[in-house]
Amino acid sequence: MIGAFCGSFDPLTLGHVDIIERAARLCDTLYVFVSVNSEKHAMYSLDQRLRWLEEACAHLDNVYPRKQTGLVVEACRKVKADVLIRGIRNEQDCSYEQNMAFMNQYLDSGIETICLFTKPDYYLYSSSNVRELIKYHQDISMFVPDCVLRSLKEESQ
Repeated sequence: MIGAFCGSFDPLTLGHVDIIERAARLCDTLYVFVSVNSEKHAMYSLDQRLRWLEEACAHLDNVYPRKQTGLVVEACRKVKADVLIRGIRNEQDCSYEQNMAFMNQYLDSGIETICLFTKPDYYLYSSSNVRELIKYHQDISMFVPDCVLRSLKEESQ
């Protein structure tokens, strides 16, 4: 089974990495697409976010980080993905992901959506929460992988 997991990863969190690791166990091949979200203004460049994904996923032999522009179903088609993996933290995510799954099913009925619920430890690990902490110079070490923390520290020096 070929899977795809798409997100803005702005920045990448430990919650994202957990979903990627769990999805990698379910899929023979998993493409992780860092994408442009047309509704958000990214804090970090697409290239930076891709580098974080590459480093954080280096230990996973069947995971391939890529850039994605355009619709998720188009990215899935390009890599011949059977399933689209999505992560859910709460009711708000569930409602949003249900709507997206319906739309993606309309666009391509050959791609199934599989939702993985976040582990309770990662309930608050959203990129927007991390960006807010960064904005106010707070410690983010418990929320992000070492590669992100190291990169941001180097950037601030």
